[in-house]
Amino acid sequence: YRNVTRYFKTMINQPAFKAVVGEVTLCVERVKPQPSAKDAKKAEKKAEKKPAEQPKKAEKKAKEVDEDEEMEAPAPKPKSKLDLLPPPKMVLDDWKRFYSNNATKPDAMNWLWEHYDDEGYSFWKVEYKYNDELAKLFMTNNLIGGHFNRLERARKYAFGNLLTLGKDDDNMIWGYFMVRGKTIPEEVADAADFESFAWTAADHNDPKTRAEIEDCFAWEGPSLPRECYDGKTFK
Repeated sequence: YRNVTRYFKTMINQPAFKAVVGEVTLCVERVKPQPSAKDAKKAEKKAEKKPAEQPKKAEKKAKEVDEDEEMEAPAPKPKSKLDLLPPPKMVLDDWKRFYSNNATKPDAMNWLWEHYDDEGYSFWKVEYKYNDELAKLFMTNNLIGGHFNRLERARKYAFGNLLTLGKDDDNMIWGYFMVRGKTIPEEVADAADFESFAWTAADHNDPKTRAEIEDCFAWEGPSLPRECYDGKTFK
């Protein structure tokens, strides 16, 4: 309260004020509140009730906690069978990166056929089994997205495109996948809706199949069964 202090100092230095009150000494140290007798009594009781430290019991408890943590440690994650295969000549992540950053045709597809490891990977045509039940195009495309979410475990071992082809109330899901190994990986087969799709092994050396793979990965081309509305890439 600087203004109040200044006013007070002005008043006590007036001759008339000094004549009555005399010299006034200002406070040099802030007054410290004194605890009441009641509070002091409570503090004493609290100090009496506080138990003495028992280091041995604390040590024993800490040991028990450590043992519990060791028992609750998660089991090591099971290794995929695909990780036990010989290292492939083509790194899947390199292909995914090139596909994402370049034109699909001809650049990305030329890169794929140049680097493709026939021993390390295989192609599969994927078709939805219940196309007659599909309705609106956007709903069909959402169905593909849901399926890809359930394939999360396979992301390290697979790449593919599924397309929504046709028109409202008359459409289909069709596409191709490239996977690690020569069989359908367990990471794919254990998806909850895997049985709703037909996976057929495809020979990429067959000109017709190769053309379908290229058009599928590009989402356009004469080999597509029907007009492409939209699609999704699993990578």
